[in-house]
Amino acid sequence: MNYYIQATFLILYFSTTCLFSQAVKKNNNALLPRNCYIKYIYNFPYKASTVYYSDHFPDLEIRKHENSEIIFPLFDVIFKENYPVYNPNFWGNVEDLVQNGPPDLIDTNGILLYMHAGWDTGFSISINNQIIPQPYYTPPDFHDISGLFFFETWYIDPDKGFFNKHVIAYFPIREYWNEYLLQAGQAERLRRLVLMVYTGLPESKRNKSISKNKYKGYNLLYSGIEYEMGLYNRPYNKYLYRDNSKAEISDQEFNEWQYHTFDFYKHFDADRFLKVITQHALTGKVTAVEPANHAKVLTREDIIARIRDDIYFDTEDDGDHIMVPPASIRYDNLNSIVFNEDWYFDPVSLNIYKIINSITIVRTDYQYDDYTGDFMRAIKTPVLTVIY
Repeated sequence: MNYYIQATFLILYFSTTCLFSQAVKKNNNALLPRNCYIKYIYNFPYKASTVYYSDHFPDLEIRKHENSEIIFPLFDVIFKENYPVYNPNFWGNVEDLVQNGPPDLIDTNGILLYMHAGWDTGFSISINNQIIPQPYYTPPDFHDISGLFFFETWYIDPDKGFFNKHVIAYFPIREYWNEYLLQAGQAERLRRLVLMVYTGLPESKRNKSISKNKYKGYNLLYSGIEYEMGLYNRPYNKYLYRDNSKAEISDQEFNEWQYHTFDFYKHFDADRFLKVITQHALTGKVTAVEPANHAKVLTREDIIARIRDDIYFDTEDDGDHIMVPPASIRYDNLNSIVFNEDWYFDPVSLNIYKIINSITIVRTDYQYDDYTGDFMRAIKTPVLTVIY
């Protein structure tokens, strides 16, 4: 089944941490000598309907997120088999999680609390004016799960060009209206991390190409799922709710998590990422095709024309001989990529495995009024698609 996710899968957040080490073999990863840790949010599509809430909000939007392929089997294992998952109130970066391991476990009651579900007690008054407790159960609404917050490590082989992802951990995100503000005549959507599924680093080396046969027997969640990821700094000001931590953390790390405004370029070399992908396409390690017609393979001359300039070898990049476009290329315009992937789910370990089918580099051109200088529109143009 070819499951195509449209523009509603705009990635709201993308942040990375890449670590250097002199102890590993040079060029183990074309992105960096050691590891490249990635954090980003993937959003499920949804169907919206309106309900009458109050005179302030006669047409309040209610979203039903289309997530049943992964969320239903995930929570089924967690609730029915009491599978160990972890407290989502994690403060720190991916390196902290990898080095120190996951936080404390969270039980079913804690998960239900974060989903505003579970057992509670109401009260009624009898005809004899006696207060009678009335226990009741509120089932969790899984359609409130709007996305998954992924912690990943990426690997691009410098010789063969293949591109692997490994999910270290992921957090389901619940999105809901703030009832207190609605009653006060204000509208605010809240987003809350519900739990953490922790996988850790892969046991085997990542410098091998992964075939679909590796995940035979696992549940195929999506085939050909597509989503866009930005390659530029863009503050994301929607707070992801978690409990305050008593652990000592820096003000910078606290503010990044508290306000979800991560500096993309601080820990990830987006230019190098694009240069590596371009070099591999030019040298034939991977196949580049026209985004709108995958049957049309792009030649070296086609690729050069699409990135608008000539190309030369840069031999000063630590001997890596990275083939790069010259400095005149505006990398801030090549500012997003679209992944096409197959996702598999292991119902035993709860791991999510991703196989990259292709990535498309997208250029964004911004148009401004010639007279006023006011911004008019942003035009996105797929430049080339790399097949894996």
